[in-house]
Amino acid sequence: MFVVTYPEAGLPRTPDPATRSRILDAADRLLIGHGFRRMTVGDIAATAGIGKGSVYLHFASKEDVALSCIDRMAAGVAAQLEVVAATPATATARLRAMLRTRVLARFDYARRHARSIDEKLAVMRQAMLERRTTHFEREAALLDRVVAEGRRSGEIASAPPRPGRALVTATNALLPYSLSVRELGHRAGLARRTDEVVGLLLAGLDSKRRPSPPRTRRNP
Repeated sequence: MFVVTYPEAGLPRTPDPATRSRILDAADRLLIGHGFRRMTVGDIAATAGIGKGSVYLHFASKEDVALSCIDRMAAGVAAQLEVVAATPATATARLRAMLRTRVLARFDYARRHARSIDEKLAVMRQAMLERRTTHFEREAALLDRVVAEGRRSGEIASAPPRPGRALVTATNALLPYSLSVRELGHRAGLARRTDEVVGLLLAGLDSKRRPSPPRTRRNP
């Protein structure tokens, strides 16, 4: 928590979670409608119905606001994965739903922000990559937990040392930054591809899938 003092008021002010959320809501609307380059801190303040000083109280810059929008989206994805991980379904069913969610939830967010994705990457690529690593590690840890539960129950036969990281890496190829503009317009197609990839990944973990018996040679 940090405190900012406004000389004209002579009183310190502290960030407010509700105001912070309003700012991010406003920025999301502007990123969708105007893109990152055209968006200004003044626009954010006007859309949120607050003064520019309030924006700077909560965020250091326009870039910080945009990055925080991405952080909020990723936190929402992680929250959805937590809910799925806590359900009484089998481990493989939970893993399937979690991997599908991490792909399609990001797709839905990126499709609304399509006009600003390249602009944000051009300006904040390194910062976005660093934060993305943190987001992915959190998701991998959740997947590791479900795989471990599946192994304890006997449902999952074997797994690499860091199965969550492997599952995240494999499905990252389906995330928005790896898709073409045409692919960003076809959710149903991406959902099918995701199901195919996830099915292949989980087939290697499911102990219920037995290898086919070896074929015996007939004597001539």
